[in-house]
Amino acid sequence: MKSFFPSIFHRDDPRSAMDNIFNDFSREWLSSWPNSRLDKHHVIPAIDVKEYGEYFEIKAELPDMNEKDIDVDIQGTYLSIRGEKKYEQESDEKGYHLRERSFGTFHRQIPLGFNVDVELVTAKYAKGVLSIHVPKPVEMQHDVKKIKVNFEE
Repeated sequence: MKSFFPSIFHRDDPRSAMDNIFNDFSREWLSSWPNSRLDKHHVIPAIDVKEYGEYFEIKAELPDMNEKDIDVDIQGTYLSIRGEKKYEQESDEKGYHLRERSFGTFHRQIPLGFNVDVELVTAKYAKGVLSIHVPKPVEMQHDVKKIKVNFEE
């Protein structure tokens, strides 16, 4: 039985499948270039979370931001980083005038898995990187004990 709808509406349409593959590839490929125009307007900051014996360190790459553009808060067991990124460029060269503007907001939420004493949390911003120091509760600060692994042949 022949379908009433054209083939573009079917999931097995080869043209749509190829378009999706190329769109996904282009998006991933362009965003991997650090100096691409896409990167200048990208508003989802990269986040690194490292665990140390007595604390967690969270770092977020937030270049060219001001104190008024960044918000950090803790609600329950979640740490939230919010902000607004603004990008403006203006050139007045011989024969042309160029003005580019881009604005966007971001919100990253990191699950900590424990309640935090907010008074002990510290945050600093330097050279485009936000660093947040979150102490672990005492019950989580135990010594790591090495377990010997026996290999059998």
